This record gives sequence, structure tokens and C-alpha cells, in this order.
Amino acid sequence: MKKRFAGMVLSLVMAAGLITGCGEKAESSSNETSQGTAGEVSQETEGVQAAEGNFDTVSLRLSCNGTDMGNDTKAAKLFAEKIQEKSGGKVTVTVFPNDQLAGGNMSKGLEMLCDGTVDIDVHSTSIIAALDNSLMVSTLPWLFPDYQAAEDAFYGAGGEYIDSVLQQKGLYYLGAVHNGFKAMTNSKRPIQKPEDLNGLKIRVPGGEFFSAFYETFGASPQAMSWSEVFTALQQGTIDGHDNSLSTINSANVQEVQKYISLSRHTYEAFTFMANAQKFDSLNADTQNLIRECVEEATKEINQQIIADEDTLAEKFQQENGCELYTFTEEDMAAFKEVVQPLVDEYKGIYGDAACKAFGVK
Repeated sequence: MKKRFAGMVLSLVMAAGLITGCGEKAESSSNETSQGTAGEVSQETEGVQAAEGNFDTVSLRLSCNGTDMGNDTKAAKLFAEKIQEKSGGKVTVTVFPNDQLAGGNMSKGLEMLCDGTVDIDVHSTSIIAALDNSLMVSTLPWLFPDYQAAEDAFYGAGGEYIDSVLQQKGLYYLGAVHNGFKAMTNSKRPIQKPEDLNGLKIRVPGGEFFSAFYETFGASPQAMSWSEVFTALQQGTIDGHDNSLSTINSANVQEVQKYISLSRHTYEAFTFMANAQKFDSLNADTQNLIRECVEEATKEINQQIIADEDTLAEKFQQENGCELYTFTEEDMAAFKEVVQPLVDEYKGIYGDAACKAFGVK
């Protein structure tokens, strides 16, 4: 209990710092030129038609946390290509992956969106929850039955709730792409039943619930920025972590983790957000085009992610020698029984509005 209290205090301090940053006035970045990775878009956009409208001539800076092959980066680059073509070249977007503008620090990356250093940002649910803890509601265990249900939530009532929260912090919600249903990986042993987690050092991205989740099973959660995870796994500083198969693959985690359990225990999204001051400076046609292109890009990448998962599971086994285990309904029931009191506790913490928006029972 003392550890839990200390972790909550630390999280509140971090959140306070981020919220303060979001309250500051953003400097306009409309004079930025579009350089670097925005042009390195690997996705096909043949057949994209120029949209009709009076678009601003503007260059936007977009920061995301993933590697060049991460789902967030793929969606960001596809968005950049779509909006450049549809605007007739008037709207250009520079994509900065790996939180490179923030030196790999995810929290700093979010601060840079808040203070207007970047115009658009893509970060995972657990990172943006530093602004408001209720945003973690969508990560509650086994909340969504499938990917379509998750997408519907983030482009429906759930997305509306996120936007209402972010607007209070000087940001707008634009849409989301799958980070994915998470698998548990580690270098010690297969994870098939709750007691298999006991004693393992597991990396968590942040957020009180993720730490509490693993503590419930006797594991030792270790908060760590994504940029540090591969080296920590390789050197044995931590035993394991959890992530979607596509994210595991994009960072080559399967090269240093022998055991992968397809638990699908939680879902995370990468949320596209805009600095409100910058977004409000654009005319209505440009704003609508940004939203349209984000939705198109994220939903296209979502379909690729779903199609790729079976192929990735086979790759990890055949090429990397990983041992994969898929949770059965009975396995999930055993884990749910252990964690249900914690879920009930956090439903109260997140609040009725958040729970209703995401269909939490």
C-alpha cells in the first residue's frame, strides 16, 4: 500500500507539470518549412483526390513516439502524404518519429505539444493520461472484444470524451490508430497462468493502473520510456514488457525476448492531438481537411495492423525462435478473477462519465 501511495503521488506531480505546460500560450509555427521524414512516406496513396476548399498555406510539425516502422509513425506519414496531396501542396507536415525533438522522452514530447513547439502529436493512451487520469479508462483489462469495437469507441463516444478532456488542456483530439491488443513478453518463462508473473520485472509505460495491474500478480513494474526498453531487455535490467505484436516487431523486441504470451489483456491506442491555439489559427476548410486525413490514414493503417498480426506471430516463431502461447478463455478467466477488485477500484477513480463513454460495465 505504501508503494501504491508513493506511485500515485509521483504520478500526480508529473501530471501537474504537464498540465502547467499545456496552459502556456503556444508560439505559432506557421513559418516552419517541411523537411526530413515527412517525405519518406512508404504507404501508397495513389488515387487520392485533391479536396475542394480554400486551404491555408501552412507547414506543420508532427511528433510521435514510435520508430520509423511503428504504427503511429506509419499513420503519421500516411496522414502527411494525404493532406499534402489533397490540399494541392498548401498544407505540408514534417513527421518527427522516436520523440526525437524531445530526446526520446515521452513526457517531454507531450509537453512540446502543449507549449506549441509542435503542432500535432501522436502518443499512446498511457502517456496522455498524465494530463487526466480518466483517459486510462480505455486500457482496462479485456474491455474490447475485438479491434472493430476499439476503433468504433475511439471514433465515437470514447473519442468525444477524450476531446472534451483535452480541450480543457489546450488541445484537440483528432483521431486514433491502433497501438494494439497487448501481448506479454519475457526472457524467463512462459506466462500461462497468474502465478507465472510473480517476481518478474516488467516494464510499464506509465500510469498508476499498469503498475497496480502487475503488482497484483506479484510482478515488479518498472516505469520506462520506450526508447530505453530494447537495451534494458537486452541487458537484463528488466525481464519483460507488454506490447502489441506490431510494436514488438517494429522495435525488434522479439530478438531479445524468448517467451510471448498472446494475452490481449489490454488495448492501447495512439491518439492524434493538435495544439488548440495553432489549430484555431487555421481556417475551417484546413481544419476539416486535417480531421478528414487523420481519420482516413488511421483507419487504413488499422486494417493493415489486423491483417499483419497472424503473419507476425508466425515470424516470431519461425525466424526468431520465440515460444508463443495464446490465452484460452479459461486462462483469461483466471487472470480476470485476480484483477477484478483492482478494476472495480479504478472504475471509481476514472468516474462514471469516462466509463460510460467507453462502455465499461
